[in-house]
Amino acid sequence: PFGDGSKKIFGMENFGNTCYCNSVLQCLYYSKEFRENILSFPQSYYQEKTDRRRKITTIGSKPHPFVLAAQKQLNANESSLDNNPIINGNLKSNSNNASAYADTSEYDKNEDKDKDKQNDPSPQSTNNEHQINGNVNNNNNTTNNNNTNSNSNNSDDFYANFNMLKQSSPFNLTIIGNTGDPSSTTEQRKRKAMLTGPILNIDRSYSSSYQMSNSMFSALKDIFECMVENESKKGVVSPSFIIEVLKKENELFRSSMHQDAHEFLNFLLNEVFEGLLTSETKCLTCEKVSSRDEKFIDLSIDLEKDTSITSCLKQFSASEILTEDNKFYCDNCCSLQEATKRIILKKLPKILSLHLKRFKYNEQLQRNVKLFHRVSFPLHLRLFNTSKDTYNQDRLYELYGVVVHIGGGPYHGHYISLIKTEHFGWLLFDDETVEQIDENFVLRFFGDGPGLAAAYVLFYHEISEEDYYKQTLY
Repeated sequence: PFGDGSKKIFGMENFGNTCYCNSVLQCLYYSKEFRENILSFPQSYYQEKTDRRRKITTIGSKPHPFVLAAQKQLNANESSLDNNPIINGNLKSNSNNASAYADTSEYDKNEDKDKDKQNDPSPQSTNNEHQINGNVNNNNNTTNNNNTNSNSNNSDDFYANFNMLKQSSPFNLTIIGNTGDPSSTTEQRKRKAMLTGPILNIDRSYSSSYQMSNSMFSALKDIFECMVENESKKGVVSPSFIIEVLKKENELFRSSMHQDAHEFLNFLLNEVFEGLLTSETKCLTCEKVSSRDEKFIDLSIDLEKDTSITSCLKQFSASEILTEDNKFYCDNCCSLQEATKRIILKKLPKILSLHLKRFKYNEQLQRNVKLFHRVSFPLHLRLFNTSKDTYNQDRLYELYGVVVHIGGGPYHGHYISLIKTEHFGWLLFDDETVEQIDENFVLRFFGDGPGLAAAYVLFYHEISEEDYYKQTLY
């Protein structure tokens, strides 16, 4: 009843090492069918409560630690908080609070989080922030190239090459976290994002209003609803409650109290993301073929040097010979026999999620290492029917989400997400900060570029031939 959420842009607060969660949450939010189903369930929630109160603001069960720290600092600086109170999670000040440089060390010490700040988009600050009124305003020339890193485990210096990569792209435009100073650090931009706000402090569950118990589904619904229903079109989400749910996930899913929501979440993931593959093995002695169907939510793709996603997918379905120590036990021959094995994509999903296996165990080093192989990926991907089933026609997909890993190895680094949105084009989400980026910038993360940044998960959604030709012609 309050819109579909497609015109909302919110960064997400990093709690020290939760960038992996933020990057995936953003991709899920902008998976249109997934988001709309999350918002519309349960139907009784909307049928019985058509007059329910909109979540115009989300201030949380207790004040956000950043707001408290910033308020204390403003008091110390003799800012007039009596005349400029904190309202709805927005820190107001009569100064031009681009104070991304303000001291919130108490917050930084007490909270194991990225350092952030917040300020209401007042007339002064909106000169430096790009307003969103159905469109992103592109005519402010003071924006550019703010480094969008996080210090999940590393400093700004760690991402120096990545920042240079971003600065070489003249089309990057900061939407959330713009300090007006191209030389500002990552932490200053994150503080600015929090200062500007509003902060959606989701530190509790709203599941009782849905007549549900706490679950992963209700925690996702909390975030999506708070973003969609907030009076602001942009801001920062502080998703602390879903982090608590993630930590308790195993215990929670043993409970039957939230079974309906749990089942619906699984159904939704299966309905939107699930595909079906067939593992087919043919005995080379008796030529009997045995097969086994397996469901998948994503495809994990082995990587080779200087290749493409299309080539990797062909290799994924290529036949292999099972011989010597790897022979196949044939039930018909009642013995181990040489055989051929191949994987057939039997049913393709509406949203195709591809996991690029960039982390691989190195025998010589006796540990996992990151592969920086160049693996190009297209903006549009056509998958051909590899099974005999007539209902499984060829599918055309469009790239709309990329989770990028920045770092030298699997045990440290940072995750960001690049997402094609319905109204604002491609956006780069780096925890609290958000930038508008050029489509060509998305194609810089094949794995062999500067900055130790490489695509890790790709999200493709199905599109029609008609939509494809519209995009390519206009």
